[in-house]
Amino acid sequence: MIHEAVAIGDEAARHVRMLLSEQRDAPPSAGLRIDVIPGGCSGHQYRLALDDTRPGDSVFDASGVRVLVAEDAMRFVLGATVEYDLGVGFRVDNPNVVYSCGCGSSFELAEGFGSLTT
Repeated sequence: MIHEAVAIGDEAARHVRMLLSEQRDAPPSAGLRIDVIPGGCSGHQYRLALDDTRPGDSVFDASGVRVLVAEDAMRFVLGATVEYDLGVGFRVDNPNVVYSCGCGSSFELAEGFGSLTT
């Protein structure tokens, strides 16, 4: 188990807990999945979703929220903070990002953090 790999802001944690409580069929092992997929003009995109634990996931608690990160995405999210802003939604603040595109949906990490293969 990895502790504090990703931080969750108070408002984001509150919003995730609210969304999970609204899903009557959500298993107790469900949480916020933080994934990184290839795409966008900068090379990588975050994908956040409510999901159940999968084999190989890193699972940890951040601000009272179960966070699920696939093994191959962990290097992209270490040190990041998930925030929630009314009117904007969820966003990921990552200190390892060196470039983010104008649309704000894709990013490039500092050299040495690896890359996703398709």
